[in-house]
Amino acid sequence: MSVSTIKAKIRQITEDNLVTETDIFTYESSKIFTLSEDSVVSVTDVSVNEVSSGVIYIFNSDKKVTISSSLTVGDTVQIDYTCYKNYSDTELLNYIESSLVHLSINNYGDYEYDSDDDAIYPDLEKREENLVSMISATLINPDNKSLRLPNISISVPNDFPVNMKISKLISTFKRDKTGIFDVINIDKFI
Repeated sequence: MSVSTIKAKIRQITEDNLVTETDIFTYESSKIFTLSEDSVVSVTDVSVNEVSSGVIYIFNSDKKVTISSSLTVGDTVQIDYTCYKNYSDTELLNYIESSLVHLSINNYGDYEYDSDDDAIYPDLEKREENLVSMISATLINPDNKSLRLPNISISVPNDFPVNMKISKLISTFKRDKTGIFDVINIDKFI
């Protein structure tokens, strides 16, 4: 199970939505332009002097856009891109890993993040993904009085310490099990 699903859920809970931003530069000598936001997802358009057709560029993970098309000193370069304003993927991963520690401390289970394949082991069920997302969101915003997903919610006074909020969340999750608990073998009763 990839952690990208959990990151998306955390972003939904914390309202860290994907937004469109625009940076405008004046070309002087370097064809490398550094975007102003940190958590850039993708570059959607690059235009020079308000013309975007034919502009050849490369975007890398260091927030840099390199234009290989010809530029003249004084040209206006506009770069449109999407980004998250609040949390980087690295920050969210740190919160997810902290959530896994809280699961262990609260005797729910022992889980580990494997960076080689960007997954958590043992695999989490969908409900457990929601639990990790909720714990992460609580760590991000501990003063929240309530958090809600389709199958789990928590409401606590804001004077509770964070670890108590998380313990309450996990215990609520443990009690709220629905579905098949065990398969009964009818042959034993005949």
